[in-house]
Amino acid sequence: MYKKIIPLLFLLFYLAIGHSQSQKIKIKSENLEEVNYLKMDDFYLTHYLYIDLFLRENLFPQATPEDVSAVLKAIKKYVSEENGLTIEIEKPGERNYLIRIAILKNNDGTELLTALTNWSVKKKEFEKEIKIENDSYARWYFLNGDKMTYRKDMSNKNDYSKMERIDLANAYLFDELPDNDSEISETIAIKLLSAPLNVSDRIMANLILLKYQIFMREKDEVLKQTTYISELFQKNKAETNLSGLRVAFEATKFQIELMK
Repeated sequence: MYKKIIPLLFLLFYLAIGHSQSQKIKIKSENLEEVNYLKMDDFYLTHYLYIDLFLRENLFPQATPEDVSAVLKAIKKYVSEENGLTIEIEKPGERNYLIRIAILKNNDGTELLTALTNWSVKKKEFEKEIKIENDSYARWYFLNGDKMTYRKDMSNKNDYSKMERIDLANAYLFDELPDNDSEISETIAIKLLSAPLNVSDRIMANLILLKYQIFMREKDEVLKQTTYISELFQKNKAETNLSGLRVAFEATKFQIELMK
């Protein structure tokens, strides 16, 4: 329990939601010291936390890149094993959205970045306060050097020998093992050059390739790949089973903005 909450940042943004209105984001901590404790690559921070803390459960989908960037930068700059943050997002007409970020260290030395919120998965509403209960929406990620890995993406949770190439490339990108990152591009290339793919598989393979290019900071390739995927969606706009992939693509374009 925090004994003393000191405002760390107070950011005011304007969002267009029917009409202009202010959106306040407060980031609070007991300790203002810059620790730069988190070493993970910004690719993982922007991928996981944007999707998990803003899009899932429809928590705060109207966030702008500036909103999300402010939150993520504060997390990376100030969070450590000794120092956590509480983030409060004011939502007009609703209870505020609260997120508590902390680092936990297991007995075996492994570290977790944890995010606990005041969103009740069962009630589908924001509670007045953050509660440590089973139905409170929470996420946690293993930290390993510059890798940040969601628990279900850990290599020991998947049998790579039985994976199809698209899933395998995705597993390589998001697991905790840096040594297999170099195999991502070739794994996708082999899939794309194999027997003709259906539209959804072709888009999925190219989305993973785009993610890899973002991770590698290949700016020119990212631009080309984004244009190519947009054209794929346009050419196949009559397909009715691509809505999930469109959402994933829009989230990826948002991540590109965050990474600039």
